Amino acid sequence: MASLMQMSVRAPLARAQPARRQRSVVVHAATALPAEVKTVTPVGDRVFVKTEEAEATTVGGILLPSSAQKRPTQGTVQSAGGAKGVKSGDKVVYSKYAGTELELQGDTFVLLKEDDVIGTLSGGEDISKLQPLQDRVLIEVMQAASATTGGLLLTEGSKDKPTMGKVVAVGPGRAPEEEDKPTVAPKVEVGATVLYQKYSGTEFEGPDDKQYIVVRDMDIMAALA
Repeated sequence: MASLMQMSVRAPLARAQPARRQRSVVVHAATALPAEVKTVTPVGDRVFVKTEEAEATTVGGILLPSSAQKRPTQGTVQSAGGAKGVKSGDKVVYSKYAGTELELQGDTFVLLKEDDVIGTLSGGEDISKLQPLQDRVLIEVMQAASATTGGLLLTEGSKDKPTMGKVVAVGPGRAPEEEDKPTVAPKVEVGATVLYQKYSGTEFEGPDDKQYIVVRDMDIMAALA
């Protein structure tokens, strides 16, 4: 009888141990710089950007856990190094997960290559006002069909991923590797309806739930008319 009582006491303790180990795991996203560091000067074509804080609540005011918060992909350029397309003070949108995150004097920054900067925003949060950089093109995505040709309604999961849209803005072109070569601008114009490669580019949500995507010129397969 005594041995059975001992087993009933020990079993809950054995099951509780893994839970304590899981709670002790801590992940730090940004590299904290020493307190004596006051400024960061990027080298080459890199840019130093102060990031915007991740959204801590939903539109309805619901508090989000850190795992569900959106990773910030916008910020303000603090120093542009040798970059040619952006300058200090520009508000920029950059590729998700690009660059190296740093913590400096309590604020979070990201050190990026200029090629990872998607475009600049002249004001506000409206992604439809984005000015793409290099050979990138901003496209307003056409909505996926909500029904089959036979009239069968489609669920969100069964809708085809749209790969067509209207060109909203065009970048100036990618700078040539050789200085004596001209910049080659993208081959499409604002207002054109285009077909682009599936799974390419970076997607955004704009005003009124409109969907946008920024793709490279090489990812545009055809103009439609």
